[in-house]
Amino acid sequence: MVITHEPVKIKGQGISGGAAKGKLHFLVHRETRESGTGTPLSPEEELARLSSAIEKAQAQLSELYENTARTIGEKEAEIFRIHSMLLDDEEFRGTAENFISQGMNAVEAVRRSGESVAEIFRELGDDYLSGRAQDIKFISDRLCRILTGDGEAESDEPDEPYILVSDDLSPGETVRLDRRHLLGFVTFGGSANSHTAILARALGLPALIGTGEIDPIYDGESAIIDASRGELIISPGIGELDRFAGEVRKKEADEARLKSLIGRPTVTRSGKKIKLYANIGSPGEADAAYRNDAEGVGLLRSEFLYLSASDYPDEETQFTAYREAVAGMHGRPVVIRTLDIGADKKADYFALPEEENPALGMRAIRLCLSRPEVFKTQLRAICRASAFGKVLIMLPMIVSVDEVRKAKRIFVEVKNELRYECLAFDEDIRLGVMIETPASAIMSDELAREVDFFSVGTNDLIQYTLAADRQNPALEELCRDNLEPVMRLIEKATESAHANGKWIGICGELAADLSLTDRFVSMGIDELSVSPPTVLPLREKILGCH
Repeated sequence: MVITHEPVKIKGQGISGGAAKGKLHFLVHRETRESGTGTPLSPEEELARLSSAIEKAQAQLSELYENTARTIGEKEAEIFRIHSMLLDDEEFRGTAENFISQGMNAVEAVRRSGESVAEIFRELGDDYLSGRAQDIKFISDRLCRILTGDGEAESDEPDEPYILVSDDLSPGETVRLDRRHLLGFVTFGGSANSHTAILARALGLPALIGTGEIDPIYDGESAIIDASRGELIISPGIGELDRFAGEVRKKEADEARLKSLIGRPTVTRSGKKIKLYANIGSPGEADAAYRNDAEGVGLLRSEFLYLSASDYPDEETQFTAYREAVAGMHGRPVVIRTLDIGADKKADYFALPEEENPALGMRAIRLCLSRPEVFKTQLRAICRASAFGKVLIMLPMIVSVDEVRKAKRIFVEVKNELRYECLAFDEDIRLGVMIETPASAIMSDELAREVDFFSVGTNDLIQYTLAADRQNPALEELCRDNLEPVMRLIEKATESAHANGKWIGICGELAADLSLTDRFVSMGIDELSVSPPTVLPLREKILGCH
């Protein structure tokens, strides 16, 4: 440990809020062992090595996607889908293959291809595309490690709270970090639009990027990371420690204030009751929803069962998982969304054909109706779980009344089968649809006569209304500044629901936007569903609404 006599202040760009105090731990990245000076095998053998490495990398990324979707969230997991697509990018792979044909070994070919393609992105002078240059570097490094037999970066993580310092972190390294002791991280380079930065925000960790190289002599030194101020303070003095202690006291006071809201009804000042639910991606998250006092689960994403399996999950596997989620909510309602595979969420065993535009292709309810046996298996499992608590079923990606009627006919068949087999289920189980396409909002008056409730999926509704890919960070500002068409569609769906005596909720990301809460309350939204940590801040906001 280095003893410094004066605080050392290092500036950077904070990419998430918060501050933390702990010892610095440096993560050293190894250079791959094989260099371009090595004697290459024949071009055919080197091409085979490249193809095998890409196949192995795809498998690694698939595993990272599944684990991240389950533990952090689907949106954050999409990082690994993008990396998987980049591996097959014609420019990247084609350039590497061309270098091999010129006599390079696979490692040097991959390295040179990565540098070449990344430089093209950087020269375009766009923040979003600069982030993609970093992604190219990450996949290039991954392939080089596979080709040389090197593992991930060497990181003997301390068994005590620490702040990680590194030249850079890949998304894969970020999600693998043991979060029991990790307080925050600092990187010499990086971009606020990078996928690693997105993951840092999702993890709720203070993070600082763009500090420039930091001397590893400070490894083990006590430090404060203050992402809000964009500052790393090594060997903090009394003044810095006092300021940090004040921030800790404020944070503790804020947390105590929010905890005091546990058990309070979510009611506006004018007396309107709002159902405040939580979104979860797996049964294990039900505990977090319950601890944060969610009044129910407004969205259980059932895809986790399919994305983490090598074949279609059977009825018993699904039943066990749904029952676990229901048990975790201790009698509070659980809304289970039926399978939403397709578009950016794929499982190989579905053998879905390649599509020009998967977001507009065979996905969600369309896929379920085209494969009724898969759909029936899921509905049977959900219905059986309803015998153990309050369960509601929600159909995604609806665009027509005809889709709902077809789904309802299968639903009736399933209930009749269960009765015949003397298997218990809630005879009064409710069926709703997601309003996440302009078509469903426009047809909401007719849809409301067919179902028991609506839930607005704002993520897709924004995408389809504004013709803006929601996975493209370059369009974030466009989406953020043009919400009025989306709000008007939500208002129409709300009017249709209430005119037919049905309730309507919102389970997309806009539900957590506190700047919109007043408007949602005023338009008559009955339920809001957000991530478990957002439940209490949203309750506080609703309590202040008229």
